[in-house]
Amino acid sequence: MFKWFEKLLIKLAKKILNKHAPKGEFLAYINKREEKLLKQYGGAGLEVKKTKIKSFFFTAIISAAISYFVKNKVVALVASLAIAWLFRPKVPEIPDFGLNEADDFETGVLLNKQSNDANIPVIYGERLVGGTRVFLDSGGGNTNQYLYMAIVLAEGEINSIEEIKIDDKAVTWSGSLSHSVEREVHSSDSNFYKADPNEENSSAESLIRIEPHFGTNGQSASGILSTLSNWGSNHRLRGLCYLALRFKWNQDAFTGIPKVQAKIKGRKVRTYNSSLVEQSASFQTNPAWCLLDYLTNARYGKGLSINEIDLQSFYDASQVCVTQVTPYSGGSDINIFDTNAIIDTSKKLLENVRELLKGCRGYLPYTQGKYNLIIETTGSASITLTEDDIIGGYTLQTPAKNEKYNRVIVSYVNPDRNYQVDEVQFPPIDDSGLPSADRHATMKADDGGFLLEGRFDFGKVVTNTYQAEEMAEVILRRTRNSIRLSVNVSFSAYDLAIGDIVNITHSSIGFSAKPFRVLSIRFNRDFTIGLDLVEHQDAHYTWATKTQAPTVPATNLPNPFTIQPPAGITLSDDLVEYNDGTVITRLSVLVSASPDKFVSEYQVEVKQLTDRNGNAVTDSFRTIGKGTSFNYQLLNVIDNAQYQVRCKAINGLGVSSTFLTETRQIIGQTAVPSDVEDFAINVIGNQALLSWTAIADLDLDFYTVRFSTDLSNPSWANSFDLVTRVGRPATNITVPLKTGSYLIKANDKLGNQSANETIISTNIASTDFVTQTTINEHTAFTGTKTNSSVITRNSTNFLGLTATGTVGDSSTTVPSSGIYEFANSIDLGAKFKGQFSASVTQLTEDVSENFDSGRPTASTLFDDGRPNPFDGTSPAKAHTILQIATSDDNSTFSNFNQFVTGEHIGRYFKFRVKLTSDDQKARSLISSLSVTASLSKRTESGNDISSGTGGKTVTYDFGYKLNPAIGISAQSMNTGDFYSITSKSTTQFTIEFFNSSGTSIDRTFDFIAQGVGQVII
Repeated sequence: MFKWFEKLLIKLAKKILNKHAPKGEFLAYINKREEKLLKQYGGAGLEVKKTKIKSFFFTAIISAAISYFVKNKVVALVASLAIAWLFRPKVPEIPDFGLNEADDFETGVLLNKQSNDANIPVIYGERLVGGTRVFLDSGGGNTNQYLYMAIVLAEGEINSIEEIKIDDKAVTWSGSLSHSVEREVHSSDSNFYKADPNEENSSAESLIRIEPHFGTNGQSASGILSTLSNWGSNHRLRGLCYLALRFKWNQDAFTGIPKVQAKIKGRKVRTYNSSLVEQSASFQTNPAWCLLDYLTNARYGKGLSINEIDLQSFYDASQVCVTQVTPYSGGSDINIFDTNAIIDTSKKLLENVRELLKGCRGYLPYTQGKYNLIIETTGSASITLTEDDIIGGYTLQTPAKNEKYNRVIVSYVNPDRNYQVDEVQFPPIDDSGLPSADRHATMKADDGGFLLEGRFDFGKVVTNTYQAEEMAEVILRRTRNSIRLSVNVSFSAYDLAIGDIVNITHSSIGFSAKPFRVLSIRFNRDFTIGLDLVEHQDAHYTWATKTQAPTVPATNLPNPFTIQPPAGITLSDDLVEYNDGTVITRLSVLVSASPDKFVSEYQVEVKQLTDRNGNAVTDSFRTIGKGTSFNYQLLNVIDNAQYQVRCKAINGLGVSSTFLTETRQIIGQTAVPSDVEDFAINVIGNQALLSWTAIADLDLDFYTVRFSTDLSNPSWANSFDLVTRVGRPATNITVPLKTGSYLIKANDKLGNQSANETIISTNIASTDFVTQTTINEHTAFTGTKTNSSVITRNSTNFLGLTATGTVGDSSTTVPSSGIYEFANSIDLGAKFKGQFSASVTQLTEDVSENFDSGRPTASTLFDDGRPNPFDGTSPAKAHTILQIATSDDNSTFSNFNQFVTGEHIGRYFKFRVKLTSDDQKARSLISSLSVTASLSKRTESGNDISSGTGGKTVTYDFGYKLNPAIGISAQSMNTGDFYSITSKSTTQFTIEFFNSSGTSIDRTFDFIAQGVGQVII
């Protein structure tokens, strides 16, 4: 295809030879191929290197370049073009990364892919990358506890791995990430150093083990992966940078296969010093040395020989790239160019070369058999072309509308934004600090009011905001001052190369040594050289200090793996009654919402810590509820046992917060019943009707009513049982009317009593009974004692159960019951139906305690030795039961029966007190004990009785205790009549009527006898 061009070159060469050679001779030929051609067209001569004619050299290189690129299919360029960073300003398409078109560059490089034949990127400089998972294994078995992974990051050998991110969270390791060294997660890492949420009492541990391999050619197989049967010693991945990882499953850390990203300091590349001596491979961001590595690497690059590289040009370019510039006022100097590139090896070599050149404004011409690197920057012209050198006309072209801009936007990758694509523009949004001519509004007005905006992608190579801004400014200035000039010139321009600067002097267009840069060179059929030039101004490349980029504000986006726990949990318990009357205890959990708005549900777990007696039990947490509700419950918990409840919040990804834990000792049926309310008395004759309102406690069993003769300061402790049990649902009871105080408490099914007694007092006495006798046992208490004794405190005698041990010692106990039989008894003189009432003054104490709010003095808060009531359950645990036995003959007595106030029949009565202790700690201490016998007032009567003469004896139906009072109402009495009552006794009386003369007469009469007591026959 280039045959015509080759012929043109030969003719051109012949012309030059004829011009410079001695007359009649050919001096040179170019090479064997050109020699053959020259011979074919006539003439032969010396080798070109012996002629010292530069034009030969140039011509030979052009021909060689054409044949090389065609033969090797590097790129289809004509001889007049070089690979350059920017041919003309236009909007380029943003290339995709990899073979998947949807996987574009700005996101694709950060993703994890699964493949065994994907292209492997080359990383120059420092970049954050994802990788290609080439191996996954669960380690065998069915536990799925571990996930093993090999993920390839880049071609090696790289310099270092600076950071690892798992699921977008930076991991803190136990040490630096060194080649082929295993590391675990450091304990300070809250994301991946966690306890297993499903294993109680598990300790926090590292969830990740890592082993980096930097991609040396001699690296060995991974120690982590070699534990698997599927990974052997030959699985070395030599020359590839990869990570060997082992993840331990934890639902609070992972939701699936983890995404792995690494911040890498990429390929170590060779460099050359000023003497062009090769240096050891090292980490570089210099674009010149990165490009050299890509061109010469045979594995992923072109594989050029170093002899095909003009090292001097690369060295010179490297020095331009490290020119120090001040990015902003007060900022530290930076290189004018850096390469932090990810090279997609699936792309054509030419595309990747252009990306590398783009980051440094480079040109790569092929000159004199070598590749040269030229940086577009300030410079001076190598030659000046005048009208004498320009053959024919010229083409002068100003930028077209679509080729110049009044705003240029450059995209780049910003490390401060987690290596996401960012944009800068020139002029900046706030361009008030720029000269008026450089402001967007001014340029837009100059362009007829049209917005001419160009967008350029430097995201594969540029990661510095200020370097990106500089690129935008240079592009904009070039497009607005980019006169294009095309001319044909004589062979005086044969020394020019693409990228060179040339001065043009031409009077017709007003150019006087105006600098232009060579864009392309053409060899015309008429033996002239065609040049395409673009205007060059040094001012375009003078670094302008930028405005300091604002600090990227922290987004504070929620971390889906960091969940706020619930704000709180409140525990309570209550009683629940089933339809069949069964009462159980319910533990209720109220969750206070987490402040985290992404929480989707809560999980509540509970375990039992102790039994009802306080003994530790072995139990594990079990889930009692999971959902969006804030209320959860556990039924049928054990009263007095202790439970631990924990709750965690869970988001939509299944990630859990830490547990919030609370503990509660169940009260349930151990709670004392409510105090009785609305306690009232209604006196009906000699009876008292006591009534109250039923309490709402579901575990209510019965009520207990007590009586105390104390009207001013009665208490439960110094009262005694009147009615020990009034079963539910009763709310009233009738008892004998007595002057004093009635007290009531509720009792539950566990034996707990109301905390406070409810009291109603009355000073209304029954008028139907007359006291006959009272016996007192205090203060000597000389009666017969069984398991009971007299206790003296502060010169006061008390009767109580006998304590074993020292009072106040925790081991001290009392018997469960004891008896005191009265020393005194009562003889009513005959068999009567009598009313007996007891009077008891007592208190209650716990013999195993010395410290309580009832005993201490105000100053010491310790026991002062007085037997005051213990502040606890002692009054409910100690009982005083009065009992009575009756006899007609003082020999044979009935069994003892409980009484407080009641009527009993007999002549002889004896008494005793039964003392009990439910817990063998509490006991009643009686300071006064008496029993009073009363007989009821009774009336008998008769009417219309005839006395007859000689007197009438009236016998009572029942005898009285004492002679009753008798009242007579006579009928048909005459003046002077009278009656006489004789033989008056407790059983009868005789009445006789007389007239005025004293003669016994018969009269009709009524009588009424009123006395005390009723003799039982």
